[in-house]
Amino acid sequence: MPFALALAACGPDDGAAGPTPSASPSPTSSPTQNPAISVTQFGFAAIACDHDDPFDADPKTDFSDEVAGFSNFNQVCPTGDVALDRDRLVTTAQFYDPLYYIDPVFFDTATGSARPQAEANTLWQGVRQAIADSQIDPARITFYLFDEPTLRGVALGDLAPFANQIKQAYPDSKILLIEAFSDTTPPVVPEFVDLWGFNAYTIRDPAAEPRYTGYLDQAAAQLRSNQALVLVGDGIHTPFHANAGLSQADMAEVARNYFALAESRRDVAALLVYTWAGGIDNNQERGVRDLPVEVQDQWRAIGTEILTR
Repeated sequence: MPFALALAACGPDDGAAGPTPSASPSPTSSPTQNPAISVTQFGFAAIACDHDDPFDADPKTDFSDEVAGFSNFNQVCPTGDVALDRDRLVTTAQFYDPLYYIDPVFFDTATGSARPQAEANTLWQGVRQAIADSQIDPARITFYLFDEPTLRGVALGDLAPFANQIKQAYPDSKILLIEAFSDTTPPVVPEFVDLWGFNAYTIRDPAAEPRYTGYLDQAAAQLRSNQALVLVGDGIHTPFHANAGLSQADMAEVARNYFALAESRRDVAALLVYTWAGGIDNNQERGVRDLPVEVQDQWRAIGTEILTR
């Protein structure tokens, strides 16, 4: 079954690659045995990121209330305004622990390519002030450092100074990095991150796709004792999905399969779903809230199970 690459972060530079032919299915990959790690965090991309779902007539851009009660780990985006960012952190922290997307704080992607942000120091100080003003325990915040650096041509070494800057300011906070699956470039889990994941979409069952599990296992073999994996769950439906033989209703089965894979391993700490709202990548991309009720119910059930153990 084919699977396509897509992005798991908010931003106007996001895009999707076409589907890639799949190899024949293989047995589920062997989990890394680490009983100290299990799936404890669950949430969605772009929940509080100023994004308006094009599949409804509501101008709503914060979906925190819609995922409250069955998620504890959702993406929050800074605005560059200290007061607004403080209020956003306070509001979202009432519902879940913020996954703070600071990619645009350190890098300018307005032109489609990532380059160092000229105002990085000012923006970072604004982030620090907003966090301080919010009075939220920084240990509750995970910093989403960068999305798909290899695909976007950013060397991991160029991210290290920013990761160090974050750790110096917030030693108890975690740092997340998400890559895009690649058939040609093996995964690299840098030592400066605590959580690492990758995205790949239009797979009915990731555990039965050898290229997916192979990539996952290559990454798992690099984990240090302080690191864990994040699975990026497929919660969208696009023409690529339809071409792969997946109907909108089939995405409930896809949800169950991602959760089963996460549960089968002891190196996966979080399941982050792309995504609740639709249209983040393009106007043909339906999110969970735009899919049949059985898909929404499946993800709610998964989140509830994770949060109520």
